[in-house]
Amino acid sequence: MYVDNYQYMKTIGYFGDSFCTSKDPQSWCVLLANKLDAEIINYGEEGKSIWTTFFNFKNRIKQDTVPDISIFCWTEPYRLYHPDLILSANTIPKEGSDPKVYQALEDYWKYLHNYDKDELAYEYAIKYFDQNILSKINKQIVQMWSFRPFETAKKDAGIKLTTGVFIDESMFDFSKGKGSINHMTAEQNQQWADKVYEQVTG
Repeated sequence: MYVDNYQYMKTIGYFGDSFCTSKDPQSWCVLLANKLDAEIINYGEEGKSIWTTFFNFKNRIKQDTVPDISIFCWTEPYRLYHPDLILSANTIPKEGSDPKVYQALEDYWKYLHNYDKDELAYEYAIKYFDQNILSKINKQIVQMWSFRPFETAKKDAGIKLTTGVFIDESMFDFSKGKGSINHMTAEQNQQWADKVYEQVTG
């Protein structure tokens, strides 16, 4: 792409959890960016919830730094939001953090957590973001699942996202827990990069 006789390199951003965090040369994120001749300006955050994704992308909108291509890797519904900490069931406490936070987390899961509420809130939130935020972005959007919602409960979520390209597949299911780069083998990373590339350019 050229602007005023200067070459402009496309930007790409990954928004989600650990399935899109690796900067390793064999990571599907890096492979895809190379195939698209794009500069990566955002990666996912390990262990974080969909709310971290929402906030990170809204900040990009506010700062007018939305990538030319935004890839959303939606995580599962049962993670609590915290700006710094990973808070999900059986989380290992972060060194130096307040132990009261993790006691509160344990108490929440023991006394207050409700799966039906989490799943309904997740579905409503992700559909709202899809239909009311992403639909207004005049750039390329690709959405997929890190974990297909509720797949651990063996239920069909039936959530269909409508903005941009929607790859209704789960990287967790695809990987079968193999590998260490984005939880996938090097071969699987290549295969996933190829899959997304075909969808983006098709």
